[in-house]
Amino acid sequence: MGIFTRAADRLERIIMEKTPDNLNASPLKKMNLLQIVLSFLKIGVIGFGGGSVLIPVIEREIVESRQAMDDSTYLKHTVVTNITPGTLPVKLGATIGYQLKGLPGSLLASHSVMLPGVILTILLMSLFAGLGSSALHYVNYASLGITAFIIFLLLHFVQKTIRSRINLALCLGAFVLTGGREVRLLLAHLLAVDADRFGVPLLDISTIDLMIITFFAIILSERLRAKREFAAVLALGILYALAGGKGARAIGWDRYKPIVLAVMVLVLVLAIILRRRKRKSKTRLYPDRSFVLTLAVYLLLPVVLGLAAHFSNLVNLAGDALDFLGKVLLSTVTSFGGGEAYVAVAEGIFVQGGYIEADLFFTRLVPIANALPGPILVKIAVGIGYTFGSAATGNLGGWVLGLLAAVVSLSICCVIAMLVLRLYDSIGQSTFVQNLKRYILPVICGMLLSTCITLFNESMKIAGEKRIPGGVTCLAVAALVAGIWFLYQKFRLHDVLLLVLSAGLTLGIMLLI
Repeated sequence: MGIFTRAADRLERIIMEKTPDNLNASPLKKMNLLQIVLSFLKIGVIGFGGGSVLIPVIEREIVESRQAMDDSTYLKHTVVTNITPGTLPVKLGATIGYQLKGLPGSLLASHSVMLPGVILTILLMSLFAGLGSSALHYVNYASLGITAFIIFLLLHFVQKTIRSRINLALCLGAFVLTGGREVRLLLAHLLAVDADRFGVPLLDISTIDLMIITFFAIILSERLRAKREFAAVLALGILYALAGGKGARAIGWDRYKPIVLAVMVLVLVLAIILRRRKRKSKTRLYPDRSFVLTLAVYLLLPVVLGLAAHFSNLVNLAGDALDFLGKVLLSTVTSFGGGEAYVAVAEGIFVQGGYIEADLFFTRLVPIANALPGPILVKIAVGIGYTFGSAATGNLGGWVLGLLAAVVSLSICCVIAMLVLRLYDSIGQSTFVQNLKRYILPVICGMLLSTCITLFNESMKIAGEKRIPGGVTCLAVAALVAGIWFLYQKFRLHDVLLLVLSAGLTLGIMLLI
C-alpha cells in the first residue's frame, strides 16, 4: 500500500503544478557574493517596465540560470513582496539575498538591483539641465527593443506557468480586473482616437485591491461547503471589484467600497470562528540573531550614512532636508500598487510640498523614471532628492541627498518585507499558505498580461513622436517579440545578447526614420 500511496502522491504533484512539493529535480547550487552582485546588477540594468516585470526576470536568473533556489521558495518570496509596500525588485533582492548569503547577501542584492537606475537617474537629471530633454529620445529609442525583450520574458513566464484550466481562468480573471485602462489605451492608439471615447473602465482595480480579493477567496476556499456559499463569496468579490474600479468614482459606487470591505472582513471572521481548526506550527516564532542583525543594519544604514554626510559638510541634514527624508520614508510605507500609483503619491507629497516644481516633476523626472531601468519609486525619490539638494547646496549636495533618499526608501521596505517573510515562515504549513502558493501565481500572471499591454502602449507613445501609426508600432513590436522568441528557442542565445540585439536594432531604425 505504501508504494501505491507514494505513486498517487507523485501523480497529484505532477497534475497540480507549482505546488510546494514540485521542486526542481537538480540539486541547488550555491552563489557567492560576487555572483549575487553581478546577477542583481544585471537584473537592475534590464529592469524596464516596473516591478511586476522583474518577477520572471529574477526567476529566470536565480531559479533557472543560477539554480540557486527552487520554484516553491521563489514563489514564497514573490508572494511576500507583492503584499508589502515599497519597490518589489529591491524587496526580492533583500529576501532572496538573505536566504542565499545572510546579511551581506541581502545588502548586496537589494542595493545592486537598485543601483543602475539610481545612478542613471541622477546623471540624466544633471545632464538634461544643460543639454535639454531631447537627449532622452535616444534612451527611449533603445527602450523600444528592450520593451520587446521584456514582453518576451513575461509571455514566456506566463506560458510556462499556465498549464491547467483553473490556472488559465484565474489568469484571465486577474487580467480582466486589472487591465481595463491598458486595453482602453491600446484600442485608442490602434484606432488613433481619444481614449475617452471608450468610456471609463469599471473593472480596473489596483494591485492591492486584487490581492484583497484573492486573499478573501483563498481564505474561504477551504471552508466553503455549498454552492450557495461559493456564490455569495463570488458576489462579494465582484462587488468589491466594481466599487474599487477606476470608474467607480464617476458613477458614485466608490462610496460603497468601505461597506463591502467591512462585510468581507465580517464574513472572514465568521468563517474562521465557525470552522476553526487548531494547528501548531513547528517553526520558531522568535527571530535568530542573524535576522535581528540584518534588520538592525537596514534601519541604521541611512542614519549612519546621513550622519557621515552631515558631519563631513556634504549636506546639512536639518530642517527641510531631514523633513524631506521623513517624507520619503512615509511615501514608501504607504506605496502600494506599483510605480504609477507612486507618481500620484509623490505628486501629492513632494510637488505640493514644494520640494520640486510641478513642471520639472512631470516633464523631466517622470519621463526619465519611466525610460530608465529599475524601480520607479526609488528613481522618483532619488530625482526629487537630487533636485531639492542641488538647489539648496549645489550639485554635490544633490547627489548626496538623492542617494540618501534611495537608501531610506530601500531600508524601510526591506525591513517590512523581511518581517512579513518571517511571519510567512511561521505559518507556512497552514492550509491558507498552501492554497496561496497554489493559486497566487496565476493571478500574478494576469497582472503581467496587463503589464504587457502597458508596454505596448508605451512603445506606441514613443514611436508616435516620429508620427508612426500605433498599429504599425504594435505589429513591429509583436514581430520583434516573435523574433526574440525564435532566436531563443532555436539557438538558445543568452539573454544579454538578445537584449543588446533588440535594443540596438530599434535604436538604429528610429535614428534612420
